[in-house]
Amino acid sequence: MLYAVILAGGSGTRLWPESRQSLAKQFLSFETNRTMIESTVQRLSSLIPTERIWMLTGQSMLGLIKKALPDLPDHHLLAEPAARNTAPCIGWVAVKLCKQDPDATMIVLPSDHVIQPDSVFCDTLRFAVDLVEESPERLVTLGVKPTFPSTSYGYIQRSRNSPLETPAAEKWKHLTTAFNVVRFHEKPPLEKALEFLKLGSFGWNAGIFIWKARTILELLRHFEPEIGEQLEIIAQSVGTDQEQTVTDRIFPLMKKISIDFAVMERAETIIMLDAGFSWDDVGTWCSLDRLYAEQHDAEGNLAIGTKILPIHSSNCMVRGNDPNHLFALLGMENVIVVQTPNATLITRKDCEESVREIIEELKKRNWNEYL
Repeated sequence: MLYAVILAGGSGTRLWPESRQSLAKQFLSFETNRTMIESTVQRLSSLIPTERIWMLTGQSMLGLIKKALPDLPDHHLLAEPAARNTAPCIGWVAVKLCKQDPDATMIVLPSDHVIQPDSVFCDTLRFAVDLVEESPERLVTLGVKPTFPSTSYGYIQRSRNSPLETPAAEKWKHLTTAFNVVRFHEKPPLEKALEFLKLGSFGWNAGIFIWKARTILELLRHFEPEIGEQLEIIAQSVGTDQEQTVTDRIFPLMKKISIDFAVMERAETIIMLDAGFSWDDVGTWCSLDRLYAEQHDAEGNLAIGTKILPIHSSNCMVRGNDPNHLFALLGMENVIVVQTPNATLITRKDCEESVREIIEELKKRNWNEYL
């Protein structure tokens, strides 16, 4: 049976002031009226029904998720007892899935990405599932073809040799190709990103994985024995009246580590599918320049949800919450303006990666109403 595990933690601090502690990035809307988390579930609807979707999040987001996704079964909405990154979280769900379905196949994906078209995305996942069913020890990931030398994304290096040739690969060769993975690379400096782009054998790491639940548990036990032992203690309590108590006690003791560091950078049998769909993780405000590329004026200015009057201004992006509010820009270049009811961000585009510094300063001053 096929299950989706959606990771809905994090706060998206680079999207402040819209993304807050009380309204994380996945609850924002961009290209449609649906929030990103709603779009993620809708995108999977032709492949996985809601009753086979699991959601991992933080305690503070439970109410928002229940409101956004009322059809999601309550027992499939898991709140971390403590923030421990993706490896413990994925292991926790894998434990619960294995208890109810020892042959479960998991699609693990973030809740806050923009992907189009849905049909190509779902077919790519079908290809990945066929590869896993063909060889259950495989880990499959999706690599997005880089369109610029990003220093904000991790990279996956695939083999330069011939694509994979198996019955599943033959079945889906009209869609895309599969390659063995050489290694994962963390976010690179610009020089490396330029090199990766030139070589052509690298994909952006979209954080989308497909594997058997039992396989990822075996690999976690192998590479991170302590986490494996802790997951086994939780596994023994699943289905008993002690499950919540045991989980609340054990989970906070787990090592903070991502699934990339814990498994993907160490495992050997990894396959990457070249993604044939468009993808953006909307990690910064400049992402909107890509999402709304066709709506720029002749000088490269962009208005989203509001009205702008640019004079001697170019390459500016303004996002507001009132379509009748006018932003007059005079002599501005490469500027981002984001307006919310109680805070407005004004920054140069080349500084947007440092928006986190605003968050840190707000914390130091105890200006929690803006966090």
